[in-house]
Amino acid sequence: MEKIQAQAPISLNNCSRENLLDYFENAWQLEDMLLKSIIKEEAFYCNPDDLRNPLIFYLGHAAAFYLNKLQLVNLLKKSPNPDYELLFGVGVDPATPEELNSAIAQIQWPGVAKVWEYRQQVYEIVVEIIKNIPLNLPIHPQHSLWALMMGIEHQRVHFETSSMLLRQLPLDCLQRPQGWHYAPSFGQAYPNQMVEVSGGIVEIGKPQDSPIYGWDNEYGYRQVQVNNFLVSKYMITNGEFKEFVHNGGYENPSYWDEEAWQWKNHYRVKYPKFWLVDKGGNYQHRAMFDVLDLPLDWPVEVNYYEAIAYCRFQGQGIRLMTEAEWNLVTYGNQKNRCYSLENDNFDDYNLNLKFCSPTPVGMLKNAGNNSGIYDLRGNVWEWLEDDFNPLTDFQPHYLYADNSTPFFNSQHKMMLGGAWVTNGTEILPYYRNWFRRNFYQHAGFRIAQSL
Repeated sequence: MEKIQAQAPISLNNCSRENLLDYFENAWQLEDMLLKSIIKEEAFYCNPDDLRNPLIFYLGHAAAFYLNKLQLVNLLKKSPNPDYELLFGVGVDPATPEELNSAIAQIQWPGVAKVWEYRQQVYEIVVEIIKNIPLNLPIHPQHSLWALMMGIEHQRVHFETSSMLLRQLPLDCLQRPQGWHYAPSFGQAYPNQMVEVSGGIVEIGKPQDSPIYGWDNEYGYRQVQVNNFLVSKYMITNGEFKEFVHNGGYENPSYWDEEAWQWKNHYRVKYPKFWLVDKGGNYQHRAMFDVLDLPLDWPVEVNYYEAIAYCRFQGQGIRLMTEAEWNLVTYGNQKNRCYSLENDNFDDYNLNLKFCSPTPVGMLKNAGNNSGIYDLRGNVWEWLEDDFNPLTDFQPHYLYADNSTPFFNSQHKMMLGGAWVTNGTEILPYYRNWFRRNFYQHAGFRIAQSL
């Protein structure tokens, strides 16, 4: 794959067999490319993030997920390896490394070559199903091919998940894929001003008759009255966050609540996870496959704890945006009535691997809204103040009952907008993402203030 590119989502009202096959193969090839960049076999048996499974799990996970879901709708009668569907079928969301280690302590992971062989078997099975099954359009949430779409979108989600894990591997375990291109950096970013946003009524929730695949938590409905507020024109950059670091932000307990302070001290955190310090004391940036000089105009990538600490550093009343505010400033109050795939200019944003890294804030001029607020979509995910929550009339989908429900527990914060690596229906307006407060996921933030 010389040109690294993620295919745009497809309409399920009028897609052809070729559309489905192309969309599936693009998702599969992207994940193959990423996992083949691991050049040391032993790296598959380590977990670069102590809250995630070893990488060998992710080598088999998307493949097993396809077969598990296809069997549930009777599109597959016999599995090539039922033990692998069990072993690789379900991921983890531990609160602590100890919880993860306890869960996987007795697992005997198979050899890397065996899992690659399994992946190839699954690939051939899915291609055969796509080529031969009657389409019977449209594909809706009760259609048997919804299981296929769920598998494709799940694989695209895990392309992003795995990218975060590879970024934490030693560089000598990796080989940068051909065509992997980082964005430039131009030094210090533009001054980051606060912009006033006029309030309004926001409707959140994906229409039930949408012709686009959706996860269960996207459906439902909520109407919110948003008051006027201020928000920063750009996401907070590495250069801005460097001031927080230099001013003792990581040593001042008044910026951190008790849980965050314990996390910071336990991991001895002194600066963001993907910053490095060279022998001369200069900050550098760990990109996916290389170490770069710290790009001061790229958005800083932090977890929720660090984002909130920075807000407190900025002064009383400074906070993150809410889900309703983000929707208002990004889409106005017309999203549900006006959105269509055909009119979405994906290439205006740093999504779908337009670049293989963040971009300088404000670099993509078409990524600004009418108020001149930039990178609300793409670049890096944006942490929000809301706990992950169900919309009114939420119903879990019968094929994946535990996709969302276990995470409506006040332990997971929302993030919206997508990142440079985000692809599939995750890049669309209705996608609602969430992570634990201490997790990292190509995510940054901007600051807001009530009026």
